[in-house]
Amino acid sequence: MNIKISNHLMPWEIDYALLLFTQLKKASQYLNSEDKIYIDTALNLSDYIINWNKSKLPKQYFIDKYNALFPLLDWANHKSIIYEGNELWGHLDMQKVEIEPHIDYYIKICADMWFHDHLLYYMIEGAKQIKDKYFVITPETFKLWDWTWDILVHNKYKDIPYDQWHKLSNIFEIESHINTLEEPYIELSNYLKWAGWFDLYSKAFVEELVPVPKEWKGYGPWDYYGMLVSDIACKKGIIVNEYILKNQIICEYHPNKENKNNYYSYYKDLISLNKIEDQRRSIDSKFPYYIEQWCQYAKDKKII
Repeated sequence: MNIKISNHLMPWEIDYALLLFTQLKKASQYLNSEDKIYIDTALNLSDYIINWNKSKLPKQYFIDKYNALFPLLDWANHKSIIYEGNELWGHLDMQKVEIEPHIDYYIKICADMWFHDHLLYYMIEGAKQIKDKYFVITPETFKLWDWTWDILVHNKYKDIPYDQWHKLSNIFEIESHINTLEEPYIELSNYLKWAGWFDLYSKAFVEELVPVPKEWKGYGPWDYYGMLVSDIACKKGIIVNEYILKNQIICEYHPNKENKNNYYSYYKDLISLNKIEDQRRSIDSKFPYYIEQWCQYAKDKKII
């Protein structure tokens, strides 16, 4: 199988990239030798987003740190992008250029997510068991902020109060807990719920069912959009399934973003951001239009 892993980085995430690439290197030791792994990474240094003339650290600082991490990905077919243009650019743009005909599964990972050494192996092996054309696999999680996430929360953490979710997570405790659990397995979810933090998507899901809308730039809710249009497809009789990988738990290294004790805050104090339109808000304001456009697209492609 050919599996593509993609990761988009803003400069203030560069230290999380070190953690992510290190964890991927560990995970590579457990993979099946017949599987071929492709990794696309992108460092976003957009002049449109960041005023480098007013920043205390230059672009080259981040470029050098980024390039220094590449040996950690030498076990895979790694392709890197450094975007320095003067346009809005982000993970949505990266998703448009990462598509390749030989890829069987796509995995999207956020840099600040911790995962167990064995998770990548179980995600890929789980995907091989699924015969559906359109599907998503997502691991279990630590407690999250409202009930809609409970279907993904591991039983051990379900009793944590919602307002405490970001204060009590501890990746070292979670790792120790995972090591005591039974063998992971995939289970069909009762409803669609994922976040793009560490998810595996079938080829047809990414390339055919939920391609990124052409108008979308920068950062936007592709995960939420995917859930909505998948639900529409299901109501039209198309099978779109989500599977939960049980007994493998992901968690943010620092879920409390308001706390200065994280790897973002140090760099954000040294980088000057331009005042630009909130592209997420811009996309959200036209969401009904994009859903309507998808319905027309799906009819034209005879998906629904």
